[in-house]
Amino acid sequence: MDTTTRRAAVFVAAALILSVVTQIVYMLALGGPSASDPSVGVTNADRAAYFTDRWAEIAMVWTIELALFTGLAAAAFVALARGNALPTTWAALALSGIFNVIQLGIGLTMFAPAATAGEALSPLLTTVLGGAFFFYFLAKVLIGLAGIGFGLALLAKGSTAIKAVGLLSILVGLGAAAINILAIPQGLAMVFMAGAAGTVAALTTGIAIWLAARTQD
Repeated sequence: MDTTTRRAAVFVAAALILSVVTQIVYMLALGGPSASDPSVGVTNADRAAYFTDRWAEIAMVWTIELALFTGLAAAAFVALARGNALPTTWAALALSGIFNVIQLGIGLTMFAPAATAGEALSPLLTTVLGGAFFFYFLAKVLIGLAGIGFGLALLAKGSTAIKAVGLLSILVGLGAAAINILAIPQGLAMVFMAGAAGTVAALTTGIAIWLAARTQD
């Protein structure tokens, strides 16, 4: 890698790892709408209350993620434009950043209005959620594929420990890509499984990119 690509790679790796941190913070601190009556399940009123009461915190986390993925996409495009090795992998990372920006944009601009529009318009919220998670799953597929690409690069050159990280990145990337591909036509049925797999893939892919930036010429 030349110096510019190396810096772009380090930035992308940092953005992916930080996105894992924000996902963990979100799940631990905010989670999602909870059912006021467990026997009924989560209702439209529960969703409306969640986005009304917790919106400031939700928006803060999502805005940080928006900045991370915007920077990730820009850095990946820089690396792609340099004409270095792994062009398909860099393209996958750039597209993952764009698709994450789209899904976060939908969340920031549409989730709260749709959730608070009233029971009669509850199908609107389901539609908006489905659209956002389509891009969410697609972005996770691409991050998984990028993990496979950088994992293969580490297998080709590096110490035994680095090869082990490369193999882990490949396996996790394959799993995340497969699960999120399956999730796309399922709507919201596989959100937690697909999201967890994608989050782990973001971590291993970020580590693989960072190691590749240190070890590749």
